[in-house]
Amino acid sequence: MKRAEERLEMRPSQSTAIALLGMASVCCLFAAGCSVGEAAVVRTRPDLVSVAEMTSFEELERPSVAFPHDVHTEAMKQRNEECAICHQVQDDGRLSSKYQRLEDADEEGLIDLYHDNCIGCHQERAMADEEAGPVACGECHRRQPAYLSSRQPFGLDKSLHYRHVKASNEKCDGCHHLYDETKKELVYVEGKEDSCRDCHREEREENRSAFRTAAHDACIGCHRDPPLGIQSDSRGPQECAGCHDRQRQLEVEVVERPPRLKRNQPDFILLSASEADLEASKLKTVPFSHVEHEELTTNCRTCHHEKLEPCSECHTLAGADKGDGVKLYRAMHGVTSKSSCLGCHETEKAAAECAGCHALMEQGRLSEYGCDRCHAGPLPPKLESEASRYGSMDDFRPKWSEIRLSFATDDVPEEVTVGILSEEYEPAVMPHRKIVNKLRQYINDSDMATQFHGHEDIVCQGCHHQSPVGEKPPLCGSCHGAESAGPDLFKPGLRGAYHQQCLGCHESMKLKEPSDCFGCHAAKQPMIAAVTSSAVR
Repeated sequence: MKRAEERLEMRPSQSTAIALLGMASVCCLFAAGCSVGEAAVVRTRPDLVSVAEMTSFEELERPSVAFPHDVHTEAMKQRNEECAICHQVQDDGRLSSKYQRLEDADEEGLIDLYHDNCIGCHQERAMADEEAGPVACGECHRRQPAYLSSRQPFGLDKSLHYRHVKASNEKCDGCHHLYDETKKELVYVEGKEDSCRDCHREEREENRSAFRTAAHDACIGCHRDPPLGIQSDSRGPQECAGCHDRQRQLEVEVVERPPRLKRNQPDFILLSASEADLEASKLKTVPFSHVEHEELTTNCRTCHHEKLEPCSECHTLAGADKGDGVKLYRAMHGVTSKSSCLGCHETEKAAAECAGCHALMEQGRLSEYGCDRCHAGPLPPKLESEASRYGSMDDFRPKWSEIRLSFATDDVPEEVTVGILSEEYEPAVMPHRKIVNKLRQYINDSDMATQFHGHEDIVCQGCHHQSPVGEKPPLCGSCHGAESAGPDLFKPGLRGAYHQQCLGCHESMKLKEPSDCFGCHAAKQPMIAAVTSSAVR
């Protein structure tokens, strides 16, 4: 096992959230008139719980209370007191996540519940000359909070799921259950295990608790009092920071290659519309390897954001309520979606070895044969009769003998001289063949690039973006004139086109050279003399 920090980097969404959190801290301080010295007083905590249940009755007169849960948990431990002092026991024997109750009462009763117990506890501690919490209204209901939340989302990836499976001796009924309408109780059905979010949504619905409540009740309940058969020495954290502190998350041990999660999913499948939409579907089916994609993800929810069912069950051709109206085409092709095929592939293109070409292209843009790279299976009407002919992705992969340039490598110019700035600099000499060969190597080293590029000729389109694949591209000046094309803002002049393409590629691929103009354009002798003369003066 390895620590997560050895293999995980902060995701963009997480780093952005922390940056915004820092900005929010600064804004709050300056809005309150704090000096730089006072700024250090405002800190962040991962355990802040917003006490705002009264908002379900009416708008609050005072700000909600930011409750530091772990501070109180630690105080309880020091006094050898149990969590049951604040949390009541439910029918299943686990503690309720609600404070001093199982269900919300009326507004007045709820206010009294918090005020009488919280303030009463603080007063008792103070009278006993012990460290105590606030008793004044403004000390809890603060307009300028003493802390800002640094809580990070947390969930089970494949590694942590496997560790839980192993600790429970591969018994899944402790977490996975369905509601039996006949028996009016929760039951476990093997082969029907789903994500908790399949039933437990953001808000409570009928007799189903909200996801956050269900997760905390189940996880903390099991960590505090493991059922029989679960290794007692493998108890998980019981405090907020144990799961929601960024540093603690990085310290979680990671199983490098956990066994595959089996949920009746096929190893290989031809993706298509649902049976009801099959006749209306016009595009060819999509060969898809579950095995290969599972190895690239940490969680099934990367694609299956709620139920572990085929995408077409919720996303139909016309759109259905079950899939929130999102049509099948959009579910698979949403460029900005984290769950769609195209959205995931666009993210992969951000890698330095890919970004040199793709960062300068229109997002989601495909070549003239781009659709066929995915839609390579039989047409839907023939699916039933032809599907048995195909057993794996190998039946659809491009043959290595086909992955080559359609022209000889020697036909690729070894160097290209760009002399558009020859009046000011020496002509720039670009190592053209060396660049082409390096890009070809990147393609051949990547299974994904090999699959989707299909033919190495497409490497030319990284720079020659309007030229047909497989043909000798024309000179850049064939499209880009000496000056900008006026109303066509997407067609810069030749000078701008060269700098945008070359420098844009170098920046996207994180190349350190060239660092200045002279890295490409050697200075002419008169210019050097003029610079030297100016320096002497």
